Amino acid sequence: MKKRGIVSRFYEYQKERFPFLVLIFTTTSVVLSSMAIVHGYGFDVLNNLKNILIGVITCLLFMFSIRVFDEFKDNKFDRKYHSERPVQRGLISLSELNRINLIFLIFQGILNLFHALIPFFYWLLALIYSLVARAEFFIKKFIRRRFILYNALNLLQIFFLQIYLYALIEPNFSWQNPLLLAHFIFVLTNAAILEIARKLKPEDYKNPGKDTYSGRYGINKAVTIYTLVYGITYFLFTTMVFKIANSISALLISFIPLGLIILSTSLYCIKPTKINSKLVETIAILFYLSMHLLLVWAVI
Repeated sequence: MKKRGIVSRFYEYQKERFPFLVLIFTTTSVVLSSMAIVHGYGFDVLNNLKNILIGVITCLLFMFSIRVFDEFKDNKFDRKYHSERPVQRGLISLSELNRINLIFLIFQGILNLFHALIPFFYWLLALIYSLVARAEFFIKKFIRRRFILYNALNLLQIFFLQIYLYALIEPNFSWQNPLLLAHFIFVLTNAAILEIARKLKPEDYKNPGKDTYSGRYGINKAVTIYTLVYGITYFLFTTMVFKIANSISALLISFIPLGLIILSTSLYCIKPTKINSKLVETIAILFYLSMHLLLVWAVI
């Protein structure tokens, strides 16, 4: 049988492991909320369209790079515990993903180098950290045994990418701005919501690899961690909304995603089925988008 072309196979791969269609929206929401915080009340989207486009393209492709790096470092583990995944079942090879990723990285580098040197420097710093993360910080056995530490260190890739984004918006940004610091933590906790939500699995999900929060800590403790993270995120959101614009409308609308995430978490905790597990993940994406976009709503 003739092997399918790389474009067709890559399309199938990204649907399973890196859905561009979903991530375009989540990435755009982060870029817009970052712009809103840096520029403050009266932020004009059209006047910042160039930086928005560069930020969305770079952040989206950079996160794809993180996904490919994860495929390499998790390959042995996934062969043992996740044989159904695209690389492990032979849909696409690591070398093919590596070539695609290299093209994306070169494109990002050229795009930012010719746009402005300062954000390019921060992009390079983010890339260096991600390469160190790919090597599992040269202490693989130590961090692999520490689930939260391992996930936290990998989440810090978003830390460096977010600094790049601030530098793209305003090369002379200052951490002395308390709103910027609050937004920075807000971005990280929001990212953690998605990371934890996709690792809250149904009760009958049995994987000896224990690479999920529910599998590692049990349903109740995993839900407690998840609730704490989205609680912190919502607190930071309300703080920023009142500090920037005192927008009652944004706050009132925010009660909808807050109520939905509490409801989905409660349903999962009471009955951790496959449907409720998927509901948690879907509502987490909605909550993520809502928090970022309502922040923009309050500022415009």
